Amino acid sequence: MSDTIKLDTSQAPRSSLVNCLRRGICEITYEDRHGEQHTAMCTLRRAHMEEEKKHDWIDHEYDADILVLWDMNGDDWKGGAWLQVPISRIVHFEQLTGVRQ
Repeated sequence: MSDTIKLDTSQAPRSSLVNCLRRGICEITYEDRHGEQHTAMCTLRRAHMEEEKKHDWIDHEYDADILVLWDMNGDDWKGGAWLQVPISRIVHFEQLTGVRQ
């Protein structure tokens, strides 16, 4: 059984969330603006991103309270897509791969 890392997003600094996303794939559950929960498999590890979309995150507005993530299943037709999630709306954050032993 592999190890995972669960983070409490109300306590963990933004940099810890970003580091987990850069190391591997994370399962993130968040609430949208209507209160519905969504789960996404996300990363910032380039090896998991589509080559032609690696730099598209630059098109997203930057805000310290928002994570811009690569949702590996974000587009049913084309594969992944960039996703913006306010940190305050994340209810579950778990790093699944790339966990250091």
